[in-house]
Amino acid sequence: MNYTLIFFAITQEGILMGFKLDKKDLEIVRNLWDGRTPYKEIAKKVGLTTNTVRNRVKRMLREGALQIISLINPNAVENHSSALIGFKIVPKDIDKIFNQILQLKGLVAAAIVTGRFDVMAVFMFNSEHSYSRFLHEELKKVDGLISMETFFVIGGETWQLRYVL
Repeated sequence: MNYTLIFFAITQEGILMGFKLDKKDLEIVRNLWDGRTPYKEIAKKVGLTTNTVRNRVKRMLREGALQIISLINPNAVENHSSALIGFKIVPKDIDKIFNQILQLKGLVAAAIVTGRFDVMAVFMFNSEHSYSRFLHEELKKVDGLISMETFFVIGGETWQLRYVL
């Protein structure tokens, strides 16, 4: 099977840039899942030298095609929860409203999507930043919200998120 993934990044200047990852890049990324796997071990698995793996990782990091981050399962942290929230918003203002959603406290990730919602987002909550506080304080910052539906995560061993609170 021969395929290419292209990652897009928007720079602070607003320029859309595309980065092509080849098959070897993807093999390296798969082996970085642990985050602590030595480049020497990855090199042996993917059939490259250690220096080549190191240089490819540096390039992917520099070009914005790869991030190496720590993840947690929010359900494993006391008084923490997470939810997926679907937003229906005024279509003519989608970019403006999406940018307002990106500023909300507790946001882990968001995307403009197809389907019954216009935006899907993942949020994290805790005792200080509760879902109730989110509804009453954060959502006031979003103009043009038609409706929303919240899906709280109640299980899933592979559910891991960046810690944002």
